[in-house]
Amino acid sequence: MLCTLALFQKNLNFFFTSFLTIFLLFNSAHLLAFQTISDSLSTKEYSYLRKVVYKNLKDSSKAIPYAQSYLYKARIDNDTIKIANGFFYFSIITQDEKIKDMYIDSMILHAKNLKTKLYPASAYFYKAKIAYNRGNFKEAIDLYLKTNEKAKEFENTSLFYASKKSIGILKSRIGEHQTALKELRQCYQYYSKRKKEKPKNYLETLFALSDSYKLNKKLDSATYINILGYTESIKFKDENFKYYFTLNEGVNLFHKNKFSAAKDSLSIAIEEFKLNGDMPNLSAAYFFYGKTLTALGQEKKAINAHIKVDDIFQEIAEIMPNNRENYEILINYYKKLGDKDNQLKYIQQLITVDSILHTNYRHLIKEVVQNYDTPRLLSEKQKIIDSLETGKKTSYTIIGILGIVSFLLFILWLINRSRQKQYKRRFEELYNNKDTLKKHDTKIVLQQKKTKLTIPEESIKEILSKLTIFENDLGFIQSDLSIHFLAKKIGTNSKYLSKIINTYKEKSFNHYIND
Repeated sequence: MLCTLALFQKNLNFFFTSFLTIFLLFNSAHLLAFQTISDSLSTKEYSYLRKVVYKNLKDSSKAIPYAQSYLYKARIDNDTIKIANGFFYFSIITQDEKIKDMYIDSMILHAKNLKTKLYPASAYFYKAKIAYNRGNFKEAIDLYLKTNEKAKEFENTSLFYASKKSIGILKSRIGEHQTALKELRQCYQYYSKRKKEKPKNYLETLFALSDSYKLNKKLDSATYINILGYTESIKFKDENFKYYFTLNEGVNLFHKNKFSAAKDSLSIAIEEFKLNGDMPNLSAAYFFYGKTLTALGQEKKAINAHIKVDDIFQEIAEIMPNNRENYEILINYYKKLGDKDNQLKYIQQLITVDSILHTNYRHLIKEVVQNYDTPRLLSEKQKIIDSLETGKKTSYTIIGILGIVSFLLFILWLINRSRQKQYKRRFEELYNNKDTLKKHDTKIVLQQKKTKLTIPEESIKEILSKLTIFENDLGFIQSDLSIHFLAKKIGTNSKYLSKIINTYKEKSFNHYIND
């Protein structure tokens, strides 16, 4: 039954793939991909056609003929890589989302069996970015994981760190803050060395790293990165990006209880995001702006900010897990006012938010752990195994050395054990001899000791008493114990202590401690 089901699934996948190929290749006139091309373009080089496509991205009517020529030429040459490129160019030209998806799927269809540095990793990565920007995190994480796997397999370091950065950001979204910070630190180390070639990636990494430091409650580190990011944005002439660091620092200042400064930063960020249309970050800015106003005692203005968070959610159906609190604030506010209509409205909105968070982020947690963290750990384990296998000679040498060291330690243990037995036997002899002494002999001996020591009797009694406490408290097990340390501890000098131990314990300090 299972084999039959697997075969059916395989045939179904084959049928779907074949159908999509036929549809795209033979019915793509509707997609503007294979219209008749002019003779003047048929002789142009791929590099020229690609250059003109990028030059006219904002004017699809000018770009399309060159993309058509590129794709037509690629099909004539039967060059699969160039065919995948051609579908990619059409996907960045068209503004129709459904047609864009079809072009991207066709690009992946042609690229998925390639084994190059560029494909299939770049195809998966491009589609992942689109899915992420649309808020489809379930699809995005699957594609980023595929990108990461293929980029690593074919040593595309650039795409490997690009996908790694995206996975780190998604980890932050699902609350894996410590591991996200680790991922993003590694990305920062990579991009900081290439910031001149990849300034956009560098700034995006700084922004994500700042946010990660904040989520890990390393607020001073977050501030440092925000200042660096703000400065670097100006340096690399991407001044619009500086407002993202303004947003992060505004949130950071809120967590530092610097509410007036936080309000100023968040206000600046809000105005910028209104202009550039970045709705997700505008939502985050309004959320913390509302919390900041509440902290400053401006509750009515704060509620207006929280309502704007809901307005954005209704528009884009996306919200950060941390911003779920927005609806609890609104519900509690209208509950306090006795406004049941608004209370019910935001309860229903919270249920919708929870549904979306549950769907998106439950999937993210599963995918990140099962398909990224676990394979990565297994890969690290395999690397260790491979390293051991390739270094067998070194391992044997180490094992031999360890064997010799172990043997020497065993000999030392035997010697030590023999000494311990000898000390024990001497102790028992001394103990038995003491038991046979008569009382008057003991008094004579003690008197002789006192005379010999020339130490005040009260001092002797006090030191002997403290030595008894020292023995009962197991003070002798302390490492690096010396007679000077013990003398200082019991309030005497090492000379007195040595004489008393030699006389009353009838042994040297070292033998006394060992016994």
